[in-house]
Amino acid sequence: MAKYRAPLANNDVIHLVERNKEPEQNLWVAVLAKAFDDAFYCTDNRVALEALSWIKHGIDFNYVCHLAGRNGTYVKAKMLNKVIEREAKILGHKTKIKKEVENIISLKKRGPVPGTQKKVYDYKWLPKQTHDYVDR
Repeated sequence: MAKYRAPLANNDVIHLVERNKEPEQNLWVAVLAKAFDDAFYCTDNRVALEALSWIKHGIDFNYVCHLAGRNGTYVKAKMLNKVIEREAKILGHKTKIKKEVENIISLKKRGPVPGTQKKVYDYKWLPKQTHDYVDR
């Protein structure tokens, strides 16, 4: 049979601190967690950029951190490098895609119509958008 050992006093410190929080404080912690989840794990780049912008430049970010029981300047200082890296990755990917699309469009252009100087562009290769098309 195994002997019962009383847990050390430090083992329950975290649980005691979390248990003494107000429900509103837990709500604001969840708001911060959702913002960081959107910023770092969301596949929708627009939502991720909005969350990153709020973390970097949001007027009420420090206030939300205060309501969550956190120090806003400390949180921002700890996460700033990761925020900048994620933002640069998203923006670099967007500019790369834009450059590739412009290259494809320039390759698909036809020259001037015979007898005129007007250029005609061929966009048949672009996908058609239907009523059930969702851009995500």
